[in-house]
Amino acid sequence: MTAVNPKNEVWRGGVNTWECDDMGHMNTRFYVQRAGEGIQMLFARLGLPGLFGVEAMSTVLVEEMHIRFHREALVSTPLYMTGAATGVNETGIDLVLSLHDLTSDECKATFRVRLRHVDSRDEAALVAWPGDFIERARERLEPLPENARPRSTGSDPVETVADPQKAEQMGMVRLAMGVIGPDRADIFGRMALNSFIGSVSDGIRSLTPAYRAIVAEHAPEPPQRVGGAVVETRVVHTAWPRVGDAYEIRSGLAFLEGPTMSLVHWMFDPVTGRHFGSMQSVAVTFDLDRRKLVPITDTARAELQPLCVAGLGL
Repeated sequence: MTAVNPKNEVWRGGVNTWECDDMGHMNTRFYVQRAGEGIQMLFARLGLPGLFGVEAMSTVLVEEMHIRFHREALVSTPLYMTGAATGVNETGIDLVLSLHDLTSDECKATFRVRLRHVDSRDEAALVAWPGDFIERARERLEPLPENARPRSTGSDPVETVADPQKAEQMGMVRLAMGVIGPDRADIFGRMALNSFIGSVSDGIRSLTPAYRAIVAEHAPEPPQRVGGAVVETRVVHTAWPRVGDAYEIRSGLAFLEGPTMSLVHWMFDPVTGRHFGSMQSVAVTFDLDRRKLVPITDTARAELQPLCVAGLGL
């Protein structure tokens, strides 16, 4: 077993059977669920354990999360997570989390998270950190690890272009639609942190099978069973739907890069058009028997390129 620095550990557990999808590995929603628990523990270690309780006057909301999925997490894998702050200001903080295999210490995923401190009843009302929190956080600042830096998503500030009418005009696919229920909300009645990525995961078969089939057909070694895997994700939250709010997710293929396909997902209220968030998912076609990616050949790329949605971004 790996020796873990107890000062930095913020979560420990494992991969359950019901958390694995039809690809045979832990679903992305559970990576984000672990990250959410790690965030809460890290704030407790920094002296603010009450931010996530029902009586909290202030809390934190994620503005942006960037994830790199480095290795598969298979059923029964023991896992642990470490966390640290990488930057802090009067009302915000940047964190980095790393999820590892406890036995081998192999890094399974890294998370860069930007949060803002807000009134628990009003997500638009920024609140200054209390007491000596900034000083304590700065004492424990750590540099961003190289393996947590973005590769294909970028990190520049986002001016979202998401709009329901534009989604219709661009021919974006309706990936998911529903209503936020109490089982998918946090203690304050807002959408849970893993609900957006979970809804994308549930609806992704409305979009990607045709792309994967093209890649598999033209592969040097065509797979017998083909699937997909996300290797990097960037999620930008602009608002948080609450229990009872309707949502719709529209998606499309944005561009190809090497062996990867970048998919963009917009989440908004289908009635009012209010934008909730945007996500870029960098995915590969996956050989389910060999457990490795399937390259995009020039022939496959020529067939996929016309399917890309021009101008599609976060």
